Amino acid sequence: MTTTELPDTLWGLVEHAAASWPDAVMLRSRQGDQATFAEYRERAEVMAAGLAEAGVGEGDVVSWILPTWVDTVVLAAALSRLGAVQNPIIAIYRDREVGFCCRQAGASLLLTPGEFGGYDFAAMGERIAAEMKGLQHLVVAPGSFPTGDPATLPPVPASGDDEVRWLTYTSGTTADPKGSRHSDRSVGAFPLAMGERLDVQAGDRYSLVFPFPHIGGIGLLFMAL
Repeated sequence: MTTTELPDTLWGLVEHAAASWPDAVMLRSRQGDQATFAEYRERAEVMAAGLAEAGVGEGDVVSWILPTWVDTVVLAAALSRLGAVQNPIIAIYRDREVGFCCRQAGASLLLTPGEFGGYDFAAMGERIAAEMKGLQHLVVAPGSFPTGDPATLPPVPASGDDEVRWLTYTSGTTADPKGSRHSDRSVGAFPLAMGERLDVQAGDRYSLVFPFPHIGGIGLLFMAL
């Protein structure tokens, strides 16, 4: 398959990679959690079913401010499977910035860790949810993300090339964060070019050196797939 024939959506890439290299290790954390490409797809489907049971559907905006856990990378695929719009937020932001992102994005769900890096993200999420009508807050940790039966999942949503699937914000600011609207295709453009320039091959290994909620981290997921 040439690069021009690759799927345009994140979920399409997940299925493509699972079919191409099912037993190859895709992700490995220093805590010992790992997943092959096939396991990544399976875990994403299980998580997607749990999120669907929690009320997440096609077009819903989900904000998430989470560490670079394997489950966080699975979350990105799970939300793509449902056709949700993702608003990843890096963990240096606090109430003012996270609240601004959630309000401007029109989020219906905010996922946070509990305490991480010496900061109580759960308490922050509760404060923001209390001030924003219609925002549900969910605290998660590795191994405790929503799960469900993939047999209950709706059909994979159809997605146009330019359909907005990502709302990404600046990684630091003294004013209100500035956001960009992206499709899967536009997010995937730079990792595709970077992978070609660096001659990335099957079996190569690289570190998620960007925080995963940063668009650089999400781009590395696209490059792996």
